[in-house]
Amino acid sequence: MGIKDVDLILTEAFPEIENKELWIFGAGNTAALYYNGLLRLEKEGFYIKGYIDNDRRKWGQKWNHKDVVSLDSLKNRKNSICVLICSIQSKVVSSISRQLTEDGFEHYHIDEVIFKLHKEEILQVYDLLDNDSKKIYAILLKERMHCEGIQLPVDMNEQYFALRPFMFTNPGEVFVDCGAYVGDTIERYIWKRDGVFKKIIGFEPDKKNFLAMWHRVKRLDQEWGLDENAIEIYEKGVADKVLRGRVERYEDNHGLGSRIIDTDDGNYTTISLDEFIKQPYSFLKADIESWEYKLIQGAKEGIKSSRPLLAICIYHNAVDFYQIPLLIHQIVPEYNLAIRHHSHTLADTVLYAWIP
Repeated sequence: MGIKDVDLILTEAFPEIENKELWIFGAGNTAALYYNGLLRLEKEGFYIKGYIDNDRRKWGQKWNHKDVVSLDSLKNRKNSICVLICSIQSKVVSSISRQLTEDGFEHYHIDEVIFKLHKEEILQVYDLLDNDSKKIYAILLKERMHCEGIQLPVDMNEQYFALRPFMFTNPGEVFVDCGAYVGDTIERYIWKRDGVFKKIIGFEPDKKNFLAMWHRVKRLDQEWGLDENAIEIYEKGVADKVLRGRVERYEDNHGLGSRIIDTDDGNYTTISLDEFIKQPYSFLKADIESWEYKLIQGAKEGIKSSRPLLAICIYHNAVDFYQIPLLIHQIVPEYNLAIRHHSHTLADTVLYAWIP
């Protein structure tokens, strides 16, 4: 797929949403991942009125600080409403689309609307990519918009280490792992580097995950004969500044994804890399459930000065899909940018950036 294909994808049948209330269908894990991105879009006037869900247990509750209602409660106003389906599962999208069609609601997939409203930014990202990445980006754009269940361009090389510049051993390397989970990427990094590195610094906000990572790090210290301070781990999330909040696990995933909820009564605080890490670092990986954009904002000075290898997840919401590459390009225009996709689902799309 080339630039003409991408341009066509983004211009066909543009959604008519002006002067309509925007409601999101789906108050679950995917909607949680879209929260930070949608907050940024509110500054452009893209305002979500509330959430619709078929789960009656959620009706009358708050989700992302907005009301959750039933579809029936909006039927008398359906001519003034546009519903945005928030799911990346093709079967779920098809089922909800049928329901909305039967009830006479105008509706689109949320990614279709966001991408088409930001065509110029999408094309800017496309122009920054290498040829392989352009093909991957175009296929992912189309699938995210239409959720047809097509075969995705899966890169079978190891996630976060898929490209040549990310494979070399460097005895002076400082690896920063944001969203370290149970230390699985830290262990893979050590094997990739044959135990040769200067330091690893890991951040994980989920208490159970952090404890599991702590046990893994102790084992790795012994198995590899590492110096006592070779691996530092912190039970913290990473953002653009210190924030109060609490950590919640997503439904039914055993801690594979946890979100930080920004709230005044929380007992948890995030950090920014520019404030917390006072030494240069040479490799930054981030998979932090839609907080990647904030992380980069809070790491601008370190990225400018150290110019580390970057492996940043951009799949958590449609806004990150174009805003994160453009933010990194703005901070260090000299970065090469590439995109690889590491899953048979729409998860695990990684933006790689490096200085040639």
